[in-house]
Amino acid sequence: MKKRFLIESSVSQSIIALIAFFSLTASSQATQYYHGPLVQASRGCFDKDSHAIQVLSQGAAKGNYEDIQAYAAYWVCKTQPEKAIPWLKKSSNMGNGWSSQMLAHYALKKMHIDGTEALKYLNRSALQGNAWAARELANIYLNGLYGIGVDLHKASYWALYAENVKEIVPNTFYLAASYRNGWGVPKNFKKAKQLYAETMHVLKEAADGGDPYADMLFFEFYTKYSQDVGMKKNMHQASYWLNQAAAKGYPPAIAILSAKKEHITHE
Repeated sequence: MKKRFLIESSVSQSIIALIAFFSLTASSQATQYYHGPLVQASRGCFDKDSHAIQVLSQGAAKGNYEDIQAYAAYWVCKTQPEKAIPWLKKSSNMGNGWSSQMLAHYALKKMHIDGTEALKYLNRSALQGNAWAARELANIYLNGLYGIGVDLHKASYWALYAENVKEIVPNTFYLAASYRNGWGVPKNFKKAKQLYAETMHVLKEAADGGDPYADMLFFEFYTKYSQDVGMKKNMHQASYWLNQAAAKGYPPAIAILSAKKEHITHE
């Protein structure tokens, strides 16, 4: 019970942070600093602004990424998971780490906890740059929670990942690149290759599970980071993973392909 409380209290902090943000954006003074769909969600949740929610729902129905995320956040704020979950899944599939985190939270709140579903979304959330999810993965593997066996290697991996992940612009290859180039640590090519191998294994599992963000990180690897392990850039592989991410509806991948198509058209 204590271990479950530790995880659920961590997720609750995320919900509290969301509500605190909504409270802030609900004030007229704050709107000069915060703009966009989350403000509409805030007004809908706290001010019962029906027009704001109508605008938000229309944008979400059209597939707008920020509207989908905010509409999911609105239903979370209203404590209506049955309405939040479909939009959280859409937002999660488009690369939003907070949405993936909330889906893991709801999986752990079920009467019969679904550890497999929670693990799926925690993995996705971590790969989407969410350090909280990485820490909880480390905790699960360390203690063998929710029917998931103890795995000290995975616990160590995710604990280290959590320490080095970039929350806003995640870069799962940063630590390996640091060892390869001697950025703040002694150069250690063997260590760099080991870290890349571990990361690539996790990414492959996520990509096979349908996660477009993992596809996008493979694209980043083959265009930017492969040289850190003595490999040449592989634009054929990069193109493959970019198209995989785009086929799954991941907005940044679609934007890159659209820009390339437009560039070719104008040549």
